[in-house]
Amino acid sequence: MNISVAICTYNGEKYLAEQLDTIIQQTVQPTEIVVCDDGSTDKTLEILRTYKEQYPDIFKIHVNKTNLGYFKNFEQSIYLCSQDIIVTSDQDDIWKAEKLEETLNFFKNNPNKDAVFNDLILVNDDETILEHSYLNWKHIQYQDIIDAIKNEELFIKVEIQGSFILGCALAVRKTALKEYDLKNFTLAHDYEIAQKLSFKNKIGFIPKTLSFYRQHEDQVCGLREQKMKTSKSDTISPAKKDFNEMVWPYLFSLQAAQKLFPKEDIKKTDLYSKFLKQRNSYLKNLNFLNRKKYILQCVKHQYLDLKFTDIFRY
Repeated sequence: MNISVAICTYNGEKYLAEQLDTIIQQTVQPTEIVVCDDGSTDKTLEILRTYKEQYPDIFKIHVNKTNLGYFKNFEQSIYLCSQDIIVTSDQDDIWKAEKLEETLNFFKNNPNKDAVFNDLILVNDDETILEHSYLNWKHIQYQDIIDAIKNEELFIKVEIQGSFILGCALAVRKTALKEYDLKNFTLAHDYEIAQKLSFKNKIGFIPKTLSFYRQHEDQVCGLREQKMKTSKSDTISPAKKDFNEMVWPYLFSLQAAQKLFPKEDIKKTDLYSKFLKQRNSYLKNLNFLNRKKYILQCVKHQYLDLKFTDIFRY
């Protein structure tokens, strides 16, 4: 298997050369580095041409005639890649020397996975470490991800917690682009790829920090820590608390899946089966009268996919 690295640039002169050096100095070399520049007005193109002269067989530079914007430019760079594995990269990060080797080994050892992501170290513009683990900063433990993948529930985790699979930590098989219709992105490429492939249980995880994610004022897409909305246990009823834990993650994820795959019969998926199991367990936890009343309410409002006959089943 050979590797393509897809990079988008836009006025990235300050950090670009350092990132390109860390890509070139990998223990496993990429076959090609595809760069799409979105109309830089600084010295970005001058830097890229210098690297192109030094490594003519590796660098492929495409300069956009008009500014495409972040989403479309990354989609373009991905589709210009020609090798088996496509690793996406920001213009201002720093890779550890073994990043591509670890990525390649993962795909060799996991032929059933079409994408993989890793953890990152957060640094500021002068490379001072801000957080030793991006995932821990997001309150996500490695074992939680490993368990979610094993139980085929990574999609649920991505939907409920917000995508924690960043493009600068992502790699995808080229064959997956066509197989899962990964194009015409309406969201950032990493979020759409993460959603679609996690739903298909095709994303794996390398539980290591393989790059440094730089945080600075000039970057196009930075981090925003999203606090999960939580309710104090004493402000909601036990039944509501059970619903939030047992049913809501599956229901919310089903709704998201329906939007992602409008032509797919969601009721034939494993996610729908899990939703039914969780919904039915929740109903059985209610006392008899509350259960009957709740089912009738759900039927009236066409909620939880319940029918009138279910009042006699549960």
